[in-house]
Amino acid sequence: MIHLYRGTSHYIADGIYENENLKRPRVPKNTPSYIHEAADNWFKNNFGICARSQTIFCTPCREYASSHFESGGSLLEISLIGDTNKIIYSDEVNDFLDLIPKEAFDIKRDYIFDIAEKLSLVDYKLVRNINEIPSSFIGEIMLFCEQYKVKNID
Repeated sequence: MIHLYRGTSHYIADGIYENENLKRPRVPKNTPSYIHEAADNWFKNNFGICARSQTIFCTPCREYASSHFESGGSLLEISLIGDTNKIIYSDEVNDFLDLIPKEAFDIKRDYIFDIAEKLSLVDYKLVRNINEIPSSFIGEIMLFCEQYKVKNID
């Protein structure tokens, strides 16, 4: 059975949580806003979900989740609740940021990057059952859900 993990920068107690990103869309920490918005539009057009703003980011790889854990934060095991969950991932993408060229992060340059074109090439999939994800997959998963359960590990 596949488990999902998430590393955070702040402590989160064990329990059941509402997906707050459905009420207040997630604002990216590192992604330039024009790329974030274009990616959301692409995911909305292809899957009906603003996947960069409305989902919980997690991974089936505990080590990868640990790389997102910060001092004072939590390393969490995520459990799905209910049967309306949607999981978006690409076998070709470990981290969305890897799709964006370094030049796009330089605010002093007039470099515009077409993320929609790139997203069309990397075969994102939407599944409803966690067991549909290949057991060898270790990258980023965007979990669209109303609620989820977390348990601190380590």
